[in-house]
Amino acid sequence: MRVMDTRELILNADLIARVRVRSAKSIRNPMYGQVAVLEILEVIYGDPRRREARVWAMSTTYCARDAYAPQQEMLVFLARDQTSFHTVNWQYGQFLMSNDTVADWRGRAGENAVAPMATESRRPDAPLGQPRPFAEVKREILTLIEEARQNGRARRP
Repeated sequence: MRVMDTRELILNADLIARVRVRSAKSIRNPMYGQVAVLEILEVIYGDPRRREARVWAMSTTYCARDAYAPQQEMLVFLARDQTSFHTVNWQYGQFLMSNDTVADWRGRAGENAVAPMATESRRPDAPLGQPRPFAEVKREILTLIEEARQNGRARRP
């Protein structure tokens, strides 16, 4: 599975937000194994009036490991999927957060290598990243959105 760089995540997202997982339950669906309800804490890109999002997760796509657990706080990149959303680039479009820090943020293309990492706290196949303050990550995302708009490639929220 190819890991999208930050610019691609942004260009493919309909909603970029800081969220807290309110609930997650297993479902029987040919394409997904979970549905999660996310409480939106802050919208970076998308409809700023939105307070929650329903997300299809645990995709049946080979190697996809997109999953949500109650009370997790995350930065997510979501794309419309019928009446709900799905995570852009599966597990690589969701970033766990702790306090005001985004864990394993990959940053702009070329800043961090994409390679396996063997530590207990990470998934064995997670790309390299580094903890970064949420405010810094948000500024980077907004800068990339503005660059995309200037180049005529950004979607309108």
